[in-house]
Amino acid sequence: MYLAVVAVLTLFLHSLADWAWWVTLLLIVLVLPVALVIGLMTRHEVRWSTVLSYLSVAALLGAVAAQVAGATAARDWCLLIWSALLLAVAIGCSSHPMRRPAWGLFVGFWGVVGVLWLVVIQALAVAGVLGGASYTWWAAWPLALIGVWFLVASATGFGARPFGPIIDSLGLLTGAAFIAITLMTWTDLAELRRVVGVVAAASYSLWVLGLGWALWVLESPAENRDGFRSHPVPSSANA
Repeated sequence: MYLAVVAVLTLFLHSLADWAWWVTLLLIVLVLPVALVIGLMTRHEVRWSTVLSYLSVAALLGAVAAQVAGATAARDWCLLIWSALLLAVAIGCSSHPMRRPAWGLFVGFWGVVGVLWLVVIQALAVAGVLGGASYTWWAAWPLALIGVWFLVASATGFGARPFGPIIDSLGLLTGAAFIAITLMTWTDLAELRRVVGVVAAASYSLWVLGLGWALWVLESPAENRDGFRSHPVPSSANA
């Protein structure tokens, strides 16, 4: 959440007031103690993984709407917000009960690196440094890493509770769509890439709606999750 605030506000204030980027970043960093206090106070009251995941869906749908309307600047801003919020989704996948946790941890690390890489690419696009074919080419690489991570998490723990086969199937589709975007970029199939992009946005939105619910269940207390309240077992010393 703090990463999203830093990335978005830095570029927004820089473009709005024409401030030097390091001055803006310094002002935002000064807010860090307040952000930590608020996070600690609400850590047991708000399930941030679910909230940020759902916000990422809203940001991605906003980017699609801006693309359809021809608002390039708004699309770039929405994609920047989406990529920052995508970090919560990538980290949340680590809680999936995968059958090969060591492999999942390895791929998950690179998946998170891919998300951070994508945040940098989107920030450069908003700042006007990247654009056109160069932007498309550089953004394809982190999307491939993220797609592989989604595939591994959904495939190695397919059908495990509370995710279930439907959510994991959507996760497989989303990961495959992200990888397909990269392949279409490398093969220079622009029209097909746009179609795959729409499929990726739709599958991601549906998957994260289910993923957020599963993360909500995982973060709930055990007695509420299983539908019963645990009772203490009497020790043999009191028998």
